[in-house]
Amino acid sequence: MNTPSDLALPPLTLHEICEEDALDVLEFESSNSTFFEKWVPARGPEHFEEESLKQVIRDLMADPDRFYLMRSEAGELVGRINLRKLGSEPLDTAELGYRVGEKHLGKGYAKAAVVAVADLVRAQGDLTELEAFAADNNPASSNVLRACGFRWDKNGIKTVHLNGNPLTLHRFTLTL
Repeated sequence: MNTPSDLALPPLTLHEICEEDALDVLEFESSNSTFFEKWVPARGPEHFEEESLKQVIRDLMADPDRFYLMRSEAGELVGRINLRKLGSEPLDTAELGYRVGEKHLGKGYAKAAVVAVADLVRAQGDLTELEAFAADNNPASSNVLRACGFRWDKNGIKTVHLNGNPLTLHRFTLTL
C-alpha cells in the first residue's frame, strides 16, 4: 500500500479563503455547480453573486472552522478543502471535506490537498484525528482518502438525502 509520501502529487498551493478570492470562487462555483450537485446539496443563490459571495467569505473567515482554496502551480483555482467541527466535541477531531473542479479530476489535486492539510494539522499539534465521509456514489473520493492513509470505519455509516434520494456516506479516519 502506498503511503502519502510515496504518492506522485502535482504542485499545489493552499491558502485560507479571503475576500479577494471572490471572483475566482464565483467562477469556480458557477462553472462546476451542475457537476457538484451530483454529490452535494446545491449552493444557495448567495454563492453566485459577487457581493453576497463576499459576505459568505467574510462569514467563513470569522468561523472557527478553516476553509482553504487549492491552486495549481499556474495559480488556477482547482478546488476547495476545509476542516469543520473545530472547537466541537470531540475537541481532538475535525471533519475534512473537499471538492475539485470537474476539469481537474484525475490529476492528483485532491490527494495533494488532503496530504497538505493533514501535514498542516499534524504540525499544529492540536488534533489527533481527521474524519471524512465519502458517498456510495463517489468511489473516487474513497480512493483518495485511502491513498492518503485514511482507514474505512465499517461502523461509521450515515444516510443523508440528496435531491430527494437517500445517499449512504461512509466514514474514514486518519490518526495524526
